[in-house]
Amino acid sequence: MFWKYLLFELKLLLSNRKNWLLGLALLLYFPLYFLIYSQNEFETLKEKKKEEAVGFDTIFFNFPDTLRETPEGKEIYNNFTEQVSLINMQRFFLTRSEDDQYIDNGLKLNELRLHIHGVGNKGVPSHLVVPKVEIFKEDALLSYNKKHQLPLQPDPFVASNYMPVALNEISGLIFCLFVLIAGSGMLAHEQQNRSVVSGFPISVMKKINGKVFIYFIQIYLFLIFGLLLGGIYVSQKTGIGDFTSPVLLFQNGDFIAVSTIRYLAYMLVALALITLLLLYGTALLNLLIKNVYATVLILIVVFFLPDLLDTTGIKTTLLHPIKYIEIGAVFSGNLAEVFGNDKLDYKHAFVWLIALNLIVLAILYGRNKLMHMRKADTSIKLI
Repeated sequence: MFWKYLLFELKLLLSNRKNWLLGLALLLYFPLYFLIYSQNEFETLKEKKKEEAVGFDTIFFNFPDTLRETPEGKEIYNNFTEQVSLINMQRFFLTRSEDDQYIDNGLKLNELRLHIHGVGNKGVPSHLVVPKVEIFKEDALLSYNKKHQLPLQPDPFVASNYMPVALNEISGLIFCLFVLIAGSGMLAHEQQNRSVVSGFPISVMKKINGKVFIYFIQIYLFLIFGLLLGGIYVSQKTGIGDFTSPVLLFQNGDFIAVSTIRYLAYMLVALALITLLLLYGTALLNLLIKNVYATVLILIVVFFLPDLLDTTGIKTTLLHPIKYIEIGAVFSGNLAEVFGNDKLDYKHAFVWLIALNLIVLAILYGRNKLMHMRKADTSIKLI
């Protein structure tokens, strides 16, 4: 009987024009976004290193004489001298395509920069201070490239480098709205046509699980096919690229570099957990308030609640797990920077997304059990 019910719901879903329109928009997003992305101009390593070398002219010119005469000042000045020497060597190695030497000098440069951070960046104009975050990012990329013998600066417009950017761009509020609007009417037909649905002697939880299953499959197929369509389109335009090239992941205050294929796998698993969470959350609110528009509005308010409280100065650490829905910002470390919480990383995101799904499921099962108990009590009283 459950499979008959599932087939019945599948037919209703396939006749839902709203979801097909949303799906079409998602399918077209990935190839169309490339038209915007391809207009970006990326700084080359040669340009970056030249700018860094020029910056040291300003540092040396403005370095206080009084500080230079102290033992600490001499150490800092010598550190800067060694830094600019390493940068110039990197520029030389770039002209000769000697990647290994470039990377070795880059790793030494990052050590010197971190040492300067340890003494408070004394004598350095604030606009020329290299943030620790940028040092950690570059260190992770250099170490990964050295280990896997990859090009230092691959073409950013090939499919392998475009797909993580496009997927990251749509994650967060856009994907959240897509799932909420697509799944908002899950229980609408059942609430409006109880006589039809009552012909299936199935428990409420089985019906909810069945609905979530088919809605999840439809949404996720749209996402997968859209990503593949975008990848195929871009690969025909610029090339497929290398899916072993590195992408950065934020991890507990630091950054690690992983392959593109691994990053995409992490992102797709995270989006799957987010989709399930939003669908089960939608089902729960539909049962409680029985209003499609109110359901979507409440979930959007919940999504922004940590941000709203944070702007008022109220600490929202307990609400931070809600923001794991904004998975792209979690992976990039932007969310941790905004809320000042290094625990907002990809590992904690997976743990919390699984936990939140289990919590919502537990509430649904608990409500279902309570309703059965009330019906049983009512039947006993009538007897």
